[in-house]
Amino acid sequence: MLKTTPMLLKTLGIIFLNFNFNIIFANETDSIKCFDGFSYENNSKSCIKFLTNENERKKGLMFQKSLEPYHELHFLWNDSKYRCMWMKNTSIPIDILFIDGKNNYILEKGKPFSKKKICHEAKVVIEANKGELAKKYALLYE
Repeated sequence: MLKTTPMLLKTLGIIFLNFNFNIIFANETDSIKCFDGFSYENNSKSCIKFLTNENERKKGLMFQKSLEPYHELHFLWNDSKYRCMWMKNTSIPIDILFIDGKNNYILEKGKPFSKKKICHEAKVVIEANKGELAKKYALLYE
């Protein structure tokens, strides 16, 4: 039989806490399940869908009823030009981040069903659930 001492109990307690701490944080990324063509990107700790052709970019989030937490659409172009997004057929309140070819950025709020075009120079536009991009990148809305 193992003789327990205060030092042994303290050591076992520390091992137990460290083991559980590592399991909790090692599984943090496992708790994000990516849906519908999204893939997990470790650098951004998000599920991302890259939209690289005109048909994908035209559709975006139109007619979708929801967007899972930590899921982002990345609209990609080869050049930085004036890009317009709109929410006419989108029911999800979202963040819209415009990034130009010089890594300048502007964050906008996408209001569900709005017919107002949101336009800025961009090479990349990222859409995510309202508040997620503002929080992730510590940005303020325009």
